[in-house]
Amino acid sequence: MAQTKIPANIFNKYPGKRVAIVNGRVIASSLNATVVYKQAKAKYPHKKVSIFAVPRREDKYLLV
Repeated sequence: MAQTKIPANIFNKYPGKRVAIVNGRVIASSLNATVVYKQAKAKYPHKKVSIFAVPRREDKYLLV
């Protein structure tokens, strides 16, 4: 499985949002993952789109 390169500034620029990443670049962002995916596929229909939920600073991580 190929890994998606996540840009370094994503945590400061898009906290609490869903982002679409293509070729290591954020190409769409929104609070709604479906909207992000549709925007990304409209711009890059033949590319693999990765959707990433960016945590906010105040979000806590739960390890199970």
